[in-house]
Formats: sequence, C-alpha cells, structure tokens
Amino acid sequence: MSRLSSWVRLVFPVVVLVAGVESRAAVPPAENLLPNTTKGFLTAASMDVLRDSWNKTQIGQLMQDEAMKPFVEDFQRQMQDKWLKTHQKLGITWDDLQEVPSGEVALGLILPSATEAAAVIVANVAGHEKQTASLLEKINRNLTSQKATRHTRKVGSVVLTVFDVPKTEDEAARQVAYFVNADLLAAADNLKVLEGILARQEGNKADSLATLNAFSAITKRCQKGAGDLAPHARWFVEPFGYADAIRVANDQPRKKGTDMLKILKEQGFTAIQGIGGFVNFNVEPYEMLHRTFVFAPGNSNGERFTLAARMLDFPNGGEFIPPNWVPRDVATFAAFNVNTKNAFESSKTLVNAVVGDEVFEDVLDSIRTDENGPQIDIRRDVIALLGNRMSVISDLQLPVTPKSERMLVAVDTTDQARLAAVIKKWMESDPDTRRRLINGHEVFEVVDEKADLPMVTIENSPAIGNSLVKPEEQEEEKEEKALMPNSAVTVAHGHLFVATHIDILAKVLAPVEERELLSNSADYHRVQVELTKLAGGAEQFAQVFTRTDDAYRGTYELVRAGKMPEAESMLGKMLNNLLGETKEGVLRQQRIDGSKLPDFDVARRYLGPAGVTATAEADGWFAVGFTLSKDNQ
Repeated sequence: MSRLSSWVRLVFPVVVLVAGVESRAAVPPAENLLPNTTKGFLTAASMDVLRDSWNKTQIGQLMQDEAMKPFVEDFQRQMQDKWLKTHQKLGITWDDLQEVPSGEVALGLILPSATEAAAVIVANVAGHEKQTASLLEKINRNLTSQKATRHTRKVGSVVLTVFDVPKTEDEAARQVAYFVNADLLAAADNLKVLEGILARQEGNKADSLATLNAFSAITKRCQKGAGDLAPHARWFVEPFGYADAIRVANDQPRKKGTDMLKILKEQGFTAIQGIGGFVNFNVEPYEMLHRTFVFAPGNSNGERFTLAARMLDFPNGGEFIPPNWVPRDVATFAAFNVNTKNAFESSKTLVNAVVGDEVFEDVLDSIRTDENGPQIDIRRDVIALLGNRMSVISDLQLPVTPKSERMLVAVDTTDQARLAAVIKKWMESDPDTRRRLINGHEVFEVVDEKADLPMVTIENSPAIGNSLVKPEEQEEEKEEKALMPNSAVTVAHGHLFVATHIDILAKVLAPVEERELLSNSADYHRVQVELTKLAGGAEQFAQVFTRTDDAYRGTYELVRAGKMPEAESMLGKMLNNLLGETKEGVLRQQRIDGSKLPDFDVARRYLGPAGVTATAEADGWFAVGFTLSKDNQ
C-alpha cells in the first residue's frame, strides 16, 4: 500500500467523523498554516455543525432508516476492519479519534518539490488536551513497536516529535512528525513541511496557501456567491499539481507511451490554475448546496488560452429548456454552449501531440480524397453545419446490468437536410454500420464486431416495427439476448444525434405526447425555479438537471447484486477508483455485503432532483449546484 494511501486513510476519518465546535482565535485558519505549494485542500470549521447538518438531509436520514440498518452496520464493520488491517502500524481505531479535535480540521496534499509529496493534517484541539495526549501516546507506542526510531527536534520553544520508520515489505521507509503548540495539533510525513507550518503559526504567513492567487480568487468568488451563508466545508485543488503530487506520493513510475498529463500541460490547459468551492448541507430549501469556481485568468501576455486549451470557449446565452424530443423519463439532461468550430480547430495540436506526429490534416485529407473512403470534407460538410448548443441525456435500462447506463449526445445543426446526406454518405462507407429506419428517420447502427451477437434487440420500442430488417430477421432478433449494445447515429429534429445504445436513440425519435416531455414534468420545474434564482439574472453557458433516484439506481442495484466492480457507469467507475486496491486491469472484489440493502424503493423516497447552473466569467467559470428534497413533488 502506498505511503499516501496509508496517510489519507489515517487522517480522513478525522475529518468525517470527529465532533467539534467553532475554532478559537488562538489557532489561525488552516489556509494560513499550509504552504502555497498545497495542491489539494479540504477543511471544515465545525465538524459538529457539519455532521448535524448532514444528518438532517434526506440522505443522512436514509442512513438512519431501519431498513438500511443491517447494511449500514455491515458497511461500518467492513470499514473498521479495513482500517485495522491497513493501520496496524498505528493501532488506532476510529473511536480513538472521536474526541480529539475541537475546532477546524483540515487536510492538505503538498508538493514541496518535483520529487517530494507530503500529506498534512492540522486540527484545533483547544480544550481537548487530555484526549490529544492520549492519542499521541498511543501513536508513540505503536510506531515504536514497528522499530521506528524516535527523536525530538526543537524549533524555538516548540518540540517536534519525529519518527523514522524503517522500510517494510509493503512500504518504503518513511518519516512521521507532529507537534502540539498553542491549541494546534499538526502532523505530516515531511519534516520541513511541518516546520513551515509551525513558522506560519508563529506569524510568518507570506508563503501560505491563503496568499496563493488561485486560492484567493476562488475563495473570494465563492464568498461573493454565498453572501452571509458560511460554508460547512471548503475545498481547493490545483489540478496538475495535484496529479503530480499523487504520482510522487504513490511512487508511480511514468508510464511508457503517451503521458496525457504532460501533453495537457504542454497544450495550455495549465491555464486552469485552480478549482475549489463551498459546500453546505440542509440549507432551506436545499438538501445540499455547492458553489464551485474554476479559476483560469489567462497569461501575462493577456492571452487567456493557447494551443488546444483554446477549445475551452463556452459562450453564455440562450435558454436551456429541454427540446421537445427529450422524453420525461430520463435520468439526466444537460445542455451547454460550446464554440464548435473553434473547438474543432483547436483540437488539432492536441491530436497531433497524442499521436506523436502531424496527422490531423493528413487524416482530414484522406477522408476527403480516398477513393475507398466517404470523400467528405469534414470542415465544410460537417463542422460548418453544426451549431453551438450541445445536449446530453442519459437513462437506465432495466433490469440493471453493468452496461445499463445509456447516453445520447446531440448537437444542433444549421442545415438538417445537408448534414443528413453527409452522415449517410459517411456511414454507408463504413462496413461496420447497419442502416435502419426508426419512426421515419434513417439511423445508422454502429455494430461492434467484437460483440457475441451482431445485432441489438430494441424491445418495447416503436422502432422495431419500422426496421428495414426483414420480418423473419426481426423475430430471430427478438429471441436473441444482446450481450453488447451497439451505438447509433442519425440526423433528426434539427440535431446530429450520437448514442451509446440504439434503443435510447429510438426513444428520442418516437412521438412523445406533450405531457410526457421532460420540460413539462413537475420535478424539472422545481429545479428550474431554483436554477433561475441561483443564477441571479446572469447569462449562463450550461444547465444540468438530474433525477438522483434514477441516476444512482444503477450503482445501488449493482452493489445489492454484488456486481459493483463491474459497473461501467461514470459513478460506478469513480467509486471503483476510490475503493479499489487491485492492480490496473484487475477486477476488484466487492467487500461490502450488498445483499443487506433493502429494495431500491426504500432508498428512492430519499433521493430528490438536482440541478447545476454555470456561467462563464472573465477569469473562469462559476457554477452553483444543489439537491432538493423528495417532498412536495
């Protein structure tokens, strides 16, 4: 297990489980203590308030529901077992940490140099001297039992306790140090970083995180948006520095071949200097409310973006009401503005960098001139016909499987007939496509030749009746069970549609009654009212609507069935990355007994609709998001 993983799993429960009260003035804010080389930062000023607010949300109440009790208890047992197994070197249980901090608790991931990374925790322990002493003594005993060499280092009048922990079979040699001074407990796995924290506590704040331009700008923008509402939690990430710190902390060797992190840096994406925000729970009428700012101010030459980063052009303006082809029963609907032509041209240097050769124009030329190809001019015949509004919808196919999440992307077009002819010509030149007619629309199904079955069955869909496939072939298809969904593309309703599954495309091509449109659903209107309020009259470049019950159902059902590691949804992959401990490419084993989860209908009552609104500003993008209660629908 990596040094960073071990440390994060030590300190994370401090943040999420301990109780406390507001910080005393004697302890400076965490951002004044941590250095300006901090690449990741998470803090809560009052864990007591945070915990109580969370427990009052419907998700918090779900965790307290009697029907959930067996699963929650099993989950807690699993986490405690995992804690003990991965922290035998410390021998600390979660209960040991419950009573220590009394005020602000913060985590930081620091990158002091290109070859060093440090994890830090700072906590206000005012009034909890006895609990703090007990905890530190337990740490001392445990590290000593691991043959760690203990010594002290005096800096001014403050004594730092340092442990040199020898190398083991699973972990490299490491150093752990801490101090307690004027109600501040600080610990780190880098002695110089810890000494810097002490210096800032005693008044030297010139190089603190608070002075970092990106952190300061993000904090000010979120404060402006929040007004008098104090956040329950705050966070900050410097994206590329954080990725570098993770690599260093985990001793990850640079992978052979394409290094996307390096390429993105070289392509100008370091213009994004920081991302961060404020989070609140149980703030009427919101279950959760978050404000996020992406800080991208431009360079010293007045140029905001260069090379491929120029594709980050999201113009404000327009309405974001779902088009009349979006049916009511979707899990998510997102609409955003993008400068399509600019994005295409700006992608040139990125494509060339990824391939490692000047191939972009050659590929376009080949598509245009190859006698065996579609002979299409991509710029003139496709890109020039696209508008600047992109829409995305998703839903869930039942019964739930790892491949149940379906997605469709739509881009508006300025000339539907011409674009349809171009797409037809292009698709017909591809031997891996199959032509279908769905509700009068010509659709091209992209068949995955690696699939066990060549066709996908569209059950309970009006598309089957209009298919160009012969009736006897339709009957054969209905008897088959498709193991691999096939994507599809068409031009209809003034849009270019690209879908991960042909049946979600069939859904948007089917006639929809007025009352069955998403734009006429009650929960969408509830969210829209709040989006309008939170946008505050500012023009936006994006809006997102989510039914969290439908969006989370796939993950829930897979956990319940013991198949979570197989999940292919975005949420599923994120959780797998968070919880997984196996090597890349190796399917992890699900350790939580999902069979103890109640039927999803129990959880559904606690999962309300959510929304996000985003605005492009002169020095970045500001987004406000929220979740509403399930009540009053």
